[in-house]
Amino acid sequence: MDDDERLQANGARREPLDYDAFLAHRTVSRLRGVVRVDGAAVPGSLIEKSTDLAHASPYLRANAQREFQAYASGLLDELAPAVRAPRLLGSRAVPDGELTLLLEEVVHDGTRPLDAPALLAAAHDLGTMAGRWCGRVPGEPWLFTGWIDRHSQPEAATTGRQVLGQPSADAMTLLGDRLAAGLRLIEAQPRLRTTLDSLPQTLCHHDAVGANVFISSGQTVLIDWESVGPGPVGADLASLLFSSVRRGDAQASVVAAIVDDAVASYAAGVRAEDPAITEGDVRLGFDAAAGLRWKLIADLAVAVETGRPVRRGSLPDESPAQAQAELVALSDLLLASARRALSAGG
Repeated sequence: MDDDERLQANGARREPLDYDAFLAHRTVSRLRGVVRVDGAAVPGSLIEKSTDLAHASPYLRANAQREFQAYASGLLDELAPAVRAPRLLGSRAVPDGELTLLLEEVVHDGTRPLDAPALLAAAHDLGTMAGRWCGRVPGEPWLFTGWIDRHSQPEAATTGRQVLGQPSADAMTLLGDRLAAGLRLIEAQPRLRTTLDSLPQTLCHHDAVGANVFISSGQTVLIDWESVGPGPVGADLASLLFSSVRRGDAQASVVAAIVDDAVASYAAGVRAEDPAITEGDVRLGFDAAAGLRWKLIADLAVAVETGRPVRRGSLPDESPAQAQAELVALSDLLLASARRALSAGG
């Protein structure tokens, strides 16, 4: 039986979902009705995620193949006691054509943007995953290893130096001393990389932003495993707290109030699985990973100089002024983390 016969959704109603619309040749749909997988009827509401490999960008193609392999390998079957991926219900791979995953639809037991209890619960559960895999990350060649460059964006450093080193009057009014601090942070990126590489390594989701985090029936369910790979303890916590604010999946004031509690919660989860990892390791990993995101400050300066409205993707109805205020507050959290990491790293 070929893949097309194994997975048939012709009888289901397909509802396209607004998912990473900027990524061409990727579709995500909800299937309502009965889908046949391996000849068996699967009723209910399912998620179909398909990527056209023949036309997708190299970035998207690699991501789709990585998630497909992660499911096929069994890596996502037993992540941690309180962390799981959506159940795989079926898959289809057309050589040089389309990759399709048919996944359980997961519902979040709460509100969005994520509130403090949800962030703290997810922090703890992400910690258990980090502890479970610490020191025994699989070595498959398809795992993602470029996460530091994805966040530190060395290819943008030259432009960043110009923007932060020669700011406009409007950028100075908005950002003040943050501009010079951001410029210093660009130069400190190699030190942060060295710090991150020196920490205990584990398996990371690498995109544990709020939109990909679901608290469901007492577990943390993470969707979109396209960036799964090795990384230090604390790296996923930086995604959960920092990247969630940047995208609009959490509010800066909420995160600022719980940073220390979130680090402690994540560390408790780690230590429940691996008592050898210290809370200091977690704090340093979180702070150094957050410190990679210097480009936030440069992006704010460019937006002010060009008059471009500031937006956070998960909150399309948020006013540009409110989005700007959130991201300026986030830049303060970023710089505080960077200072701590650089001070601890010597």
